[in-house]
Amino acid sequence: MRAVAGVFRVITSVAAIPLIISCGTTGAAPAKVRIMAYINVSNGCQEPTVKYLKNYAANHRNEMALDMIDFGSEEGFARWRRDGLTCQTILVNGSSQFRVGSVGTPSSATPRIVTLKMPEGVRWTFEDLAAVLAQELKSPGSSVLSDAKAREIAQRAPVATRRSQRNGKEEGEVIVGAQTVFRFSVPLDGKSAAQRTAESASILKKLYAQRLTSTEVSAAPRMDGSAGLVVARGKTITVVSSAEAKPLQKNPVQAAQLWAFNLREALRLLGR
Repeated sequence: MRAVAGVFRVITSVAAIPLIISCGTTGAAPAKVRIMAYINVSNGCQEPTVKYLKNYAANHRNEMALDMIDFGSEEGFARWRRDGLTCQTILVNGSSQFRVGSVGTPSSATPRIVTLKMPEGVRWTFEDLAAVLAQELKSPGSSVLSDAKAREIAQRAPVATRRSQRNGKEEGEVIVGAQTVFRFSVPLDGKSAAQRTAESASILKKLYAQRLTSTEVSAAPRMDGSAGLVVARGKTITVVSSAEAKPLQKNPVQAAQLWAFNLREALRLLGR
């Protein structure tokens, strides 16, 4: 074990392959927030997330403990699978599921569910992660959601929309089961991001009323190959542009598959 810049330390395997990158509190008091992040550090694709977590931990070094399991290494992969995981996962105080902010009008607002699984931009954003960490630093455990509570909250917001900021830019979000499933950031086919958000939500409301299930949702390429589609029952729910695929480091069809995955997960939480 060796210290790095007085804050971070790298715990290596017997073969000297980095397995766990850690940042701990410098005082005797236990950390308010403990983060266990399972990330493929080795391939470099998630460097923004690695950097974000390290910087956040460094700025809160007396209150936070951070461990990163690199499942890009052989030992890290074994640990990741042994812990029962199949995708990138960030555990904050033992949970990957939280309540943050709200959806709806002030008179009928319900918490929004954030799940810290998959790469940033799929099921969560850095803005979501910042909100979770701020809440947990203020009151540890207060934003953690059990599966039962998440199911209850999901029923309060089957289909809705919200406006948000990501990297300083406004986005339109489609919410299903209190979770963000689609994020629209650019105009497409003569429609603004706001119009695309509203149109997709309208289609989903009708399908939801007709008992849409998770197994009916899939992704496909658009005929001209310029975009990806999220489809169900022969209908196009939304179109994913290359601009929206780029932050995910995917092509539009691959990004549509991720959006379809989000929708299926949200429908499953709703019992569909």
